[in-house]
Amino acid sequence: MLTIFDSESPLSNEEMLEVRQFAKERIGLWRRRFVYSIVALVLACASVIPFSKGHSLHAHAEPFGRLLVYLSMAMLVVFVLCTGFFYSAWQALRDVEKGQG
Repeated sequence: MLTIFDSESPLSNEEMLEVRQFAKERIGLWRRRFVYSIVALVLACASVIPFSKGHSLHAHAEPFGRLLVYLSMAMLVVFVLCTGFFYSAWQALRDVEKGQG
């Protein structure tokens, strides 16, 4: 994989500042999405609890409880994806900062 540090001519200070600013913007974006996905996953999982056996809404568990379980599974996928993108954005920022120093 080709990185910005593999080029034959080194980047100027202005270009490095632009790369660093872009990396900070990306990590900020994915950090927000990561936090939102955690909150959505927790809320989706918590919404299944009232439909569990022994709770007040267990009689309505078949149509609604099943949909909420599917929603929780979908939110788990979103959470995993956002976590992966946040981690790769963090790595990119770390690589830029290492290359600058």
